Amino acid sequence: MMSNKLSTGSAATDATNLPLSRLGAYLAIGLGSGALATTTEAAVIPIDVSGISGINGGVASGGFANVYNWPTAGAGRLFILNDYAGTIGLSLQDSPFTFACDNGTATPVKFGAGALINSTSGGTSNFSNGFLVTAFAWYGTTAPDFGPDSFLGFKDALGRYGYIEVTWNSTSRQFQVLSAAYESAAGVGITTPSGAAVPEPDSNTLAGTAMLAMGSVAMLERRRRKRAAAATAEATA
Repeated sequence: MMSNKLSTGSAATDATNLPLSRLGAYLAIGLGSGALATTTEAAVIPIDVSGISGINGGVASGGFANVYNWPTAGAGRLFILNDYAGTIGLSLQDSPFTFACDNGTATPVKFGAGALINSTSGGTSNFSNGFLVTAFAWYGTTAPDFGPDSFLGFKDALGRYGYIEVTWNSTSRQFQVLSAAYESAAGVGITTPSGAAVPEPDSNTLAGTAMLAMGSVAMLERRRRKRAAAATAEATA
């Protein structure tokens, strides 16, 4: 039996842990850098998923991993399985840490971009800590594909809602965690990112900016020289 155990979970409150497209999406809905820090007010907190961002969570085939204190201390435990006992996917352990699901075998709810995750989200779904019901594959049952802009919804043991952005290919039996976040205030719903990409500056814009900067430097240098010349002339008069 192969076991991969991560002794600690981690939550990042640093915007640098977000992909640029996701950071842009946060800013687009009014969550500036101040909202990415932990405060006593409701705020969306990004979670550092770099340790589990590999294919099937970076877990070796036939193994599993526990991520304790996920997303923060006392909030629960994330269970990652890569074809362990016929199961592939994510599960939240340590009740009342729960995923949104339909309570059948391998029935995680797929939320889209801009979806609200709260106590009433998911239609007929509910937040359940049923063992492995939120895995993508469990013995003979396989969940439908999760393409771009797909999210799992969770509620941690502290009552905070969150999401995990994932992809899942039922043919290759591979999933990947792309990003995650949670709402700092218990009981407050969280909205998944809209998927709006941060536009890349084109070469003309960059060239124009560079020229303006060079022009400003040249102008400042000319003014400095004029002031120096005037001071010299006054001193020798």
